[in-house]
Amino acid sequence: MARARLEVTLPEDVWVAEVTRSHPDATLSVLSVLPTEQGGVALVALRDDDAPTVVRDIEAADSVGEVELQRAAEDVREAIIRVETTDPRLLLPLRDSRLPVEYPVEVTGGTARLTVAGSRDRLSAFATALETMGMDYVVDYVHDAIDAEDLLTEGQRTLLAAAIRTGYYDTPRETTLTELADKQGIAKSTASERLHRAEGKVIKRFAEDTLDVDPERSPLAATED
Repeated sequence: MARARLEVTLPEDVWVAEVTRSHPDATLSVLSVLPTEQGGVALVALRDDDAPTVVRDIEAADSVGEVELQRAAEDVREAIIRVETTDPRLLLPLRDSRLPVEYPVEVTGGTARLTVAGSRDRLSAFATALETMGMDYVVDYVHDAIDAEDLLTEGQRTLLAAAIRTGYYDTPRETTLTELADKQGIAKSTASERLHRAEGKVIKRFAEDTLDVDPERSPLAATED
């Protein structure tokens, strides 16, 4: 399975694109979407200096049927709304490719930023569906999901799990490296090197998957414990 992060330029006549282009400082975070026979229902978090005005523009959009205010902040900069629409256009490529999306999906300036996960074939089908519907897109990254057993050695997994459980990474620390090594029956120097290798792999994978960083990888030793 692979995870892909995309930026999709929405057609101008889609309500969420029209509204966010009219309000360039507004961010609409789609928290969930439910397909309906008439279109779709979305739960949306709105952030803007004048959220009530943005809500009124959403209500006035041609393809929006009903807007229900779920929650509004006292400073009128944030709101959560339920939106019924007859034009859930971005849902169609996802539905046709049977590709799950990770929420929230953020929309600013007519561009939706979303992360999807699935097989390479489904990702390709999603891209084809976007092109068929006239939606331009940019792929920020595509990463194959790596199982922990492939990412870390057994020794690294065991030690890292023990370090987390015993509070080695808490602030302040609840255990020392010496105590951790003693409990695992290994030398302190071995524990230090093993943790360092595990931490490096996990941090690099996190950076690739969530920070859009492609770190230069230094070769690891041929043999790892």
